[in-house]
Amino acid sequence: MTALIIIGAVIILILALLLSVAKAEVKSSGELSLRAGIGPLMIRIIPKRKKRVRLSRFSQKKYLKIKEKEKKREEKKKKKAEKKEDEKEEPREKGKKPFSEKFDEIKELISAIVGATGKYSKKLIVTVNDLKISVGADEASDVAVRYGAISQSLAYLLEFLSMKTSFRAKEGAVDVTADFISGKFAVSADIVIGIRVIDALRAALYVLGRKIKKKQ
Repeated sequence: MTALIIIGAVIILILALLLSVAKAEVKSSGELSLRAGIGPLMIRIIPKRKKRVRLSRFSQKKYLKIKEKEKKREEKKKKKAEKKEDEKEEPREKGKKPFSEKFDEIKELISAIVGATGKYSKKLIVTVNDLKISVGADEASDVAVRYGAISQSLAYLLEFLSMKTSFRAKEGAVDVTADFISGKFAVSADIVIGIRVIDALRAALYVLGRKIKKKQ
């Protein structure tokens, strides 16, 4: 009897897991944040949590070493952010593509994923809670060009997602504006991508089967 109860409990847990939704949550408001998990269990991936130091468990010397490492990490992070700002200001001179030209690459990547998963792409749930893009540049003419390119590319991307996936966007969540004053480019986003575990397994088996057929 006990064995049957254990087996039943295991089966129920497996079913609960298969019917749960695996999801990734992407947020950006000055700093990129990424969380992933299954159901209510979410783990923060970016940014990493800072370790709390208990002075009672560490000597002063160890504490100072930890603080020095944190300081170096912050300096490195600051330099990286400054480098990104320089790349935004002179993207073509440094061989870097500006953000406005990356939409086609994003669409191609999503298209490849959707194409690989075939009919199971509709099982992918994409929810846009917030997506605000402020387009700025040093020159007003550049703002107008970038604004047009981003608006059009984003419209195509969202239309593609609505056709190929279970796409949801809150009313007024998506907005692209041209900033002729500050000249800064800013993105505010809150996007959740999810799929039931059982559908993810089916999609993986489907992709694997197609690869095996191609090799034969």
